Amino acid sequence: MRTASTLFLITNCSATKRLSAGEPVNLRNWSGTVRQRFRWWRSAVEGRTNLTPARECYAGDAWSQVTTAEKSPRHESKLWIVSAGLGLIPADLRIPNYSATFVNNSPDSVATDRFGKSEWWNLLVEWRRGSSGIGNVSDLAGANPDSVFLIALSSPYIDVLRDDLIAARARLASPENMLIISAGVRNIPDLGDSLLPIDAKFENLVGGARATLNARMLRFIVENSTMKSLTSKKISKSLNVAAPGLAGIRSYKRTLLSDKEVTAFIRKKSKSISRPSASGLLRLLRDEGSACEQKRFHRIFRAFYIK
Repeated sequence: MRTASTLFLITNCSATKRLSAGEPVNLRNWSGTVRQRFRWWRSAVEGRTNLTPARECYAGDAWSQVTTAEKSPRHESKLWIVSAGLGLIPADLRIPNYSATFVNNSPDSVATDRFGKSEWWNLLVEWRRGSSGIGNVSDLAGANPDSVFLIALSSPYIDVLRDDLIAARARLASPENMLIISAGVRNIPDLGDSLLPIDAKFENLVGGARATLNARMLRFIVENSTMKSLTSKKISKSLNVAAPGLAGIRSYKRTLLSDKEVTAFIRKKSKSISRPSASGLLRLLRDEGSACEQKRFHRIFRAFYIK
């Protein structure tokens, strides 16, 4: 019989930050080896005094979906965040504004390859353990083995945390207590059925833009499940039952923008968003019905921000 009473919600950070959080610390300001950049980065982050609770620093529709799920009266939830700049942090931790990501083709990427990203994550784990005792998801699971972990991460974050998630799953009282949402990510054998069967057609179930699908599915599952039904097998079964009744994956007809129009879009958004990432801005552009090939957008973004 399940005795779990606490639901841990874990999601990756938002590239979009609130202007009220102040000027960001940008990883693009340092070059060198992973360890060199990390040492300078940590010193810069720890030197900041303008701090905001993490839940109030992040912004955007995906973040709104997650925080709404956290408030659901159906569960006693605790929200934690996987941050490429800060590591695994509780939502109430006071943090500076910053820009760092595991996503490629961003000037604030922590590294360009999987090995470098893993090395960076391990350094973050050591940092967090030293300050709070909880360095990664495995540590959190070990401290709360009877809890349920509902995790929504984009594929770049899944790639970096794969070993951590496998270790965390093994530390829970039951492997069924870990449920992972990462739309489009295929089978990962060592995670078994913890990886839920979700792809883009589930947009037809929860609505919204494709970029927010993981967050919307997290909210949907939280709001439509009891603690007893929150097991990977039960949720996977319900999703497999729902899938055949959903419409096919939506295609989009967007208006192709010129370089000049893309630059104007970036300039406009920069007035209301604190130094967003290229990936985040591209999602916003596409959500508004416009089109720009990814490599071209990143080139224009770099030309605009890196003078």
